[in-house]
Amino acid sequence: MTTAPPLPVVAGVDGSEVSVRAARFAAETARRRGAPLQLVHAALDVADLLGSRADRTLQAVTASLGTACAPVQVRWAVEQGDPVDVLRSASASAQLVVVGGQGAGGTTAPRVGSTAGDLAASAGCPVVVLPDNTTSIVVRGRRSVVVGVDGHPSGHAVLAFAFREAAARGTDLVAVHTWRAVSPARFESDGPVIDWAAVRADEERLLSETLHDWQERWPGVVVREVIARGRAARSLLAAGLTAELLVIGHRRRGVFATRRSTTRAVLRQATGPVAVVPIEPALED
Repeated sequence: MTTAPPLPVVAGVDGSEVSVRAARFAAETARRRGAPLQLVHAALDVADLLGSRADRTLQAVTASLGTACAPVQVRWAVEQGDPVDVLRSASASAQLVVVGGQGAGGTTAPRVGSTAGDLAASAGCPVVVLPDNTTSIVVRGRRSVVVGVDGHPSGHAVLAFAFREAAARGTDLVAVHTWRAVSPARFESDGPVIDWAAVRADEERLLSETLHDWQERWPGVVVREVIARGRAARSLLAAGLTAELLVIGHRRRGVFATRRSTTRAVLRQATGPVAVVPIEPALED
């Protein structure tokens, strides 16, 4: 019985500094996963597509990766079209796509509507977005993988990704669960005076129960549980300030369905790499 070869890790490359960092991040991930690396350059300019400029860019990026790729198989492709469309198409046959928050000439914070934002909202596989400028570093101690946990069964894909990354990186996992309100049923039973300590205890129990099976599957991953009341984006950004990777889920409700989208807010303000894991509508049932 033959085993299917692993799907590639794809990096979007446009020659900018942040896209080179995205390629290096993708190469390191591919090496840990034993997967090939595919560099993709999307060309809207026909002259770029037909000429050697794009090939030179990809050759230079490949050379810059150095030992980060070894022994990863590296291939590249130049495709004509909008970067979002090209990378979205590539994501259909990839296990991960890595992009920079802004490309050449971009601003320091990823804008919603940018390649990174649109791709994260619509890709067929998880997308890692690297900010243009990484502004936080850990001086002492080990960095963690941070994951947002909402307690819904649809979040299994997010937790699977986060535990796998923590195990592969040999680091601990910080699971952040944020709550803002109580259910109407509880409000009716408790009346206007709500026992917030009891509510918090329920949320802590929900987080522990959600993580229980995953901790049994990944016994080598040390998990730290964090409960916070307030907006999810604010809690995740705080916990992920010095994280090695921040993992969040994105539900398929259009391109960042509301202006208050957690995904939108995290991508705009994150200081380190963010992995956006797609959650299909069918999993919401």
